[in-house]
Amino acid sequence: MASFETLWKSFPSSGTMKAKCVNKQNASSSPFGNYCAINLSECFIKSGIAMQSANGAKCWSHKGPKHLLRAEDFAKWLKRSAPPGFGKTEKIAPADFQSVLDGRTGVIFFKDYWTRGNESDANRSGDHIDLWNEDAITSSSMFWRAVSEFFGAVSDLNKSKEILFWEVK
Repeated sequence: MASFETLWKSFPSSGTMKAKCVNKQNASSSPFGNYCAINLSECFIKSGIAMQSANGAKCWSHKGPKHLLRAEDFAKWLKRSAPPGFGKTEKIAPADFQSVLDGRTGVIFFKDYWTRGNESDANRSGDHIDLWNEDAITSSSMFWRAVSEFFGAVSDLNKSKEILFWEVK
């Protein structure tokens, strides 16, 4: 059973994973477009969490355990069979998630919060899955996210269509 501290310390840098998991399709030799599920997969693997039962598209470009590629596939797997030590799936109101989760730790999933390509805001489909550490995700503090959201540099997590949370202590 992995503790949150173990998960947090095992979270890889994006640069490391972009070098390891490369999209080797004929049309592309570049990294995948999004690494949140790959990064969290690597974190789980390094923390001793078996992911063989996880369904969905997986990385194929390296030897060893394979990483899930899609945040939604990761969330579906956690809903179906969360690892030992993980709390039950909690559905959190997007507008209130920061106050509801303040001081807590675990895994968080943001459904349909950013637009891909030519999508409109109404039909956005971009998801994100990450570790939640009391008031921040791995990639930034929520203060700097809020500033970036205000200036339109990143999408607003509070506008997710759904937020799921699995507490890990």
